[in-house]
Amino acid sequence: MSGFFAGIRWLPLSMLLALGAMWGGNPNFSRALGLEGVSPPGIVFWQTLGAGAILLAICAVRRILPPFDRRALIYYAFIGWVCIDLSYMIVVIVVRHIPVGFLAVITVLSPLLTYVFAILVRLERPQIMRVAGILVGLAGIAVLVLPRGSLPSEDALPFVLLGLLVPAGYAAGNVFAELGRPKGADNVALAAGTMIFAAAGGAVIALANGSFFLPVWQAPGRAEALLAGYAVTTAVAFLCFLGIVSRAGAVYLGQVGYLVTLAGIGWGMLFFGETHGRWLWIAVAVVFAGVALVNFGPRRPGPRATTG
Repeated sequence: MSGFFAGIRWLPLSMLLALGAMWGGNPNFSRALGLEGVSPPGIVFWQTLGAGAILLAICAVRRILPPFDRRALIYYAFIGWVCIDLSYMIVVIVVRHIPVGFLAVITVLSPLLTYVFAILVRLERPQIMRVAGILVGLAGIAVLVLPRGSLPSEDALPFVLLGLLVPAGYAAGNVFAELGRPKGADNVALAAGTMIFAAAGGAVIALANGSFFLPVWQAPGRAEALLAGYAVTTAVAFLCFLGIVSRAGAVYLGQVGYLVTLAGIGWGMLFFGETHGRWLWIAVAVVFAGVALVNFGPRRPGPRATTG
């Protein structure tokens, strides 16, 4: 019996480690699919459609379907199109030109930018320690891009800067998740509706620019296997996210940013043979310090991270 309760206590940590590994793997999936010739909107469409189908199936089993009132539709549109479609498509574009590890470091700015946006919409008040964390985090990105020899090539700078839109999109979604959330809505149902809207956005863009990817499911190859894996991990990651928040709270969840960065760097080294110089590791340490100041500074309960 004691072993059972010990397992319950270890469950949030297990889910946190799994979530960090899965979210850290997202840029690697995107890069691998890009190398297979799948377009950014095509990747996002199949990833979100598959994840949405899995989440809808769970909703059906639980007999709780996504709401479709005006507030819910606005929520789905903003989170699905801004936080997911825009951010994930930029990931696909950026990882074609810079190492996955670089993007992993940039993405951890999400909690810092969430705090900035929360101040702008008056969800939070400025706190000295947390503002200092923002400045330290930005200094970490400066370490990543300014010293000579820190970037893999001079041509990579525009894509590193473009990559800053990824944590900005996540942060905007985090804040809107609090401002625009339909009252009393079920988390899994909201996630399912959001994924379906994101899939619709990806399909529209892919069809508009002629880059829609049609998998051959009868004889699946590497691209089809990657798309299926990406969809499953996206759905499972969101369920882990919900489980962590319900069992351990949003503050505990905030630690996942460190794991996502380390996992992203590790997956890039494992699957793509990436190597990194001292500047990246210095940037990791500085950005982590900034995120720590923001996470542990005084605050009221605020926006919860919604993606990774």
